[in-house]
Amino acid sequence: MIYRLVLLLIPVFLVVGCFDYDKENKELREAFKNNHYNFKLDKTLKYEGISFKLPDHFKQNYSHNYTIKSSSLTRTSNAFNIYFSVERFNQSDLNKAFVYDFVIDGDLLNTFQDAYVWRRFESLDNSGVSIKKELPKNFRNKGLIQTVSGDGTYSGQAYYVTSTLKVGKEYYVFQWITSKPIMNYTYDDFERILKSVRKSK
Repeated sequence: MIYRLVLLLIPVFLVVGCFDYDKENKELREAFKNNHYNFKLDKTLKYEGISFKLPDHFKQNYSHNYTIKSSSLTRTSNAFNIYFSVERFNQSDLNKAFVYDFVIDGDLLNTFQDAYVWRRFESLDNSGVSIKKELPKNFRNKGLIQTVSGDGTYSGQAYYVTSTLKVGKEYYVFQWITSKPIMNYTYDDFERILKSVRKSK
């Protein structure tokens, strides 16, 4: 009798105990809209010598499919289908296969940006690359930013914003990957994240 009662109650616990992710995602999108289509950068993360702001709802992602280094920091927003990553590079990375053909003497900022963007470009079909731009002068750190678009495995037509920052003697490549409609609303949020980058202990 007790065994049958337990079997009857299991579905109830499953239904009541499951978190409603659709509801949470809807609330996150509504909050984004109410905040004039801007994320609140309310969480500070640290990664290999730097700190930066990120929306609190971005969760840890254990996949490194879109990064070069397994030591990369990766986060995702399920509500907006955004993949975010950051990786650190330095002089010792110049011998690696992905960067070897792009080395510019005395200019590691352009070296890492060009190598990373070309690698991303090569991984997509019907791909295109925007003109490389310097980050605005009011940013604390010198950097470059570029967009790559194309057909890939990331929800069909994918848009990648790739930015390389020099912080102290180290170089950090940031990525923001999503669909075009979401990119139209969140490109400025990615720039705000880059602007928040600081050197940390």
